[in-house]
Amino acid sequence: MARIIYGVAGQGFGHAARSHETLIHLKRQKHQLMILAYNQSADMLSKDFPVVVIPGLGLNYQNNKLSYWRTFYDNALTIVRGTTKWPSLYKKIKAFKADLVITDFEPLSAAIAHLEKLPLISIDNQHQLTNSEISVPKKYKRDLAAVKLVTKSMVWGADYYLFISFFKTKITKARSFLFPPIVREKIRNEKPTVKDFILVYQNSNFDYILDELKKLPKQHFIVYSGRPGIRKDKNLLLKNYHSEMYKELASCKAIIGTVGMSLVSEALWLDKPYFALPVGGQIEQVINALYIKKLGYGNWAEELTAKKAADFIKNIPIYRKNLKKRPKPDTQAIYKKLDSIISSLV
Repeated sequence: MARIIYGVAGQGFGHAARSHETLIHLKRQKHQLMILAYNQSADMLSKDFPVVVIPGLGLNYQNNKLSYWRTFYDNALTIVRGTTKWPSLYKKIKAFKADLVITDFEPLSAAIAHLEKLPLISIDNQHQLTNSEISVPKKYKRDLAAVKLVTKSMVWGADYYLFISFFKTKITKARSFLFPPIVREKIRNEKPTVKDFILVYQNSNFDYILDELKKLPKQHFIVYSGRPGIRKDKNLLLKNYHSEMYKELASCKAIIGTVGMSLVSEALWLDKPYFALPVGGQIEQVINALYIKKLGYGNWAEELTAKKAADFIKNIPIYRKNLKKRPKPDTQAIYKKLDSIISSLV
């Protein structure tokens, strides 16, 4: 049994979703946990675990594009503004007497590991970009170089890097290991069906796609976004984000959406063809989109049009056939390795 500090990044749904699964596993292994989180992750994880809320460091987006220098500036400002909170937080952390630290792209917990000279394990998808061989078209090379710099600045010097992906790349760094994605248990337990609607997952900066989808009146779309309530708009049913979205994820005939690792992984687990719309400037999502097309699981575009959506819909049977051939990944493989590492460290 180990005493583990576990830090979780608070931006987006993916960090919290996979960390929830990992924390359940660690709890079953009888480890003692101190969870550090903020924003969405703190809200989600606090329903099932005690969470210590920390100042949130993350990525900054301007006009739907990732701003690298704004990210550095905002994180520095957060650290300065949180100065009065650090002593009590540090006292609480010291009193826990941790054996090791695990971080899901959360920089404060990584800094604590270095400060206290504790073993550090990184679990995320971001370090696939820095610790393995990835090639992108020339137009994206500058963005890839920049995001590598950001990734290295957020979490660095881990004793082990465990990263997840739905596609394979060649490892280039020592003590780095690639695994299939962590898929939530309730998704793994779902029996997928195919109903006559397409699930659309968007943020507010993709509102333009609604007018494009209305140009396909014979198709039905359920659109999840940040809008309050539920309303009908021609062939669109607009809903707010909520925890029951996974039911429609399991029953849709395909997905159109942004390209975060968690949503893509769950969609592919359920054999759902995917039309990818990467968030502007976020090279991780562009890479995910490129591999979705390369593997024959769907298509992608920097901007959606009705014609592109119609072409995707026409090819859904081909994408679904390719997905059916895909062997089901071992979503527990990463935990076997994690257990082995923890045993070797404690």
